[in-house]
Amino acid sequence: MPQVELTDKLCQSAKATSGRKVDYFDTLVKGLVLRASAGGTKSWYLVYGRPAKRQWLKLGSYPEIPLGGDKGARQRARDARAKIGDGGDPVADKKSLAASQTVADLVDNYVKRHASTKRSSGEISRRLRKNVSGRDADGKKLEKPSGGCIGDVKLSELHRRDITKAIDAVKDRGAGVEANRLFEDVRAMIRWARGRGDLDQNLVEGMRKPTETVERDRVLSADEIRATWGALAHADMRESTRRVIRLCLVTAQRVGEVCGITVDELDLNAALWTIPPIRSKNKHEHAVPLSPMAIEIIRDQLADVKALAERKGRAMPAFVFPGPGAHAPVTGAAIAKAIKREEIMKRGKATILGVEPWTSHDLRRSAATHMEELGISPFIIGHVLNHVSATKASITSRVYARYDYMREKREALALWADRVTEIVGYVAKIASPGSMGAS
Repeated sequence: MPQVELTDKLCQSAKATSGRKVDYFDTLVKGLVLRASAGGTKSWYLVYGRPAKRQWLKLGSYPEIPLGGDKGARQRARDARAKIGDGGDPVADKKSLAASQTVADLVDNYVKRHASTKRSSGEISRRLRKNVSGRDADGKKLEKPSGGCIGDVKLSELHRRDITKAIDAVKDRGAGVEANRLFEDVRAMIRWARGRGDLDQNLVEGMRKPTETVERDRVLSADEIRATWGALAHADMRESTRRVIRLCLVTAQRVGEVCGITVDELDLNAALWTIPPIRSKNKHEHAVPLSPMAIEIIRDQLADVKALAERKGRAMPAFVFPGPGAHAPVTGAAIAKAIKREEIMKRGKATILGVEPWTSHDLRRSAATHMEELGISPFIIGHVLNHVSATKASITSRVYARYDYMREKREALALWADRVTEIVGYVAKIASPGSMGAS
């Protein structure tokens, strides 16, 4: 049991050279221990109490919990020692909390403290509440939860079979992709809880995805785009949903990013939509030049949103595509469901709006493919799509190269909009960006 002044470098290199584990006792904070196992995992502990009755309080995992800082291991150890000095017993308190906390509590904590910072926080929250906890944000039971919900299971009694039960219930109803995404959500939540010290084990370690997915390569041909665009006008869906679908195709952006457009992201006079880092998949701001076709779709949507707000006697919402109640944007899942509802079977063959089944992401892939057919460089298409492989592929592009390829992106999307116009016979109301009114 070596006693050393722990440093970041030592914590990174610490390992069990012999035996199952080795404990490094910090000389700066009494009782703080970094335990390194033979398997490579590292955990923080605070050791306190009389020699005959030592207590080991787990503070979290390294590197999830760093050595220093306001929320680091040293500060956590100091805070715990202060409670001990006041007569408290952190180990007993932790056991009591674990005995009272449930999986539903864990979901609430994870959504509030961690998942809320993610770009897809709404979808993560929906999946975990519907399929794992079975409760809404207020703690009330959902009307139609999944049959595999485990919200009442105590954290102290949580087992791998409980996690399997929740995921299998989704897989068994034929939702293989949803089951995979739920597995990823649960895995991230369990790792987060272990890193915080809420759980002592990574219960999902070694578990495999419930279904094997095949990467899609569906690309809509020009004829299919023409048929789909025409059939959209008569589809059984909201006009705002039709506009999201058209905008996904015209801008080549992700459906979640299109759904979440806010009014302040738009500068229609400059024909520009700027996606902030918090909503961008690669966490980098992404500027999307808007063609006259895209602007017309957005203007029509804003006019309808404003008219509805005036009828309801409420303020104009922040979202271009507001969901029910206008408190949040419509979700990508809602668009996917609307598209799926249009699927029909005829003579054993499925179609959506008259063509082979497709998804919103297939529209993005189709736009990229057709742009390449127009002679646009794959590198520029990568910038249009905001693929990190194109925008931040090297240390040079990440740190030094600051050119934004705006001119090339605008030309690419203008060419693509012209091609869509040609394919679908679209007649734009807007002649050019310079003829637009106020944004």
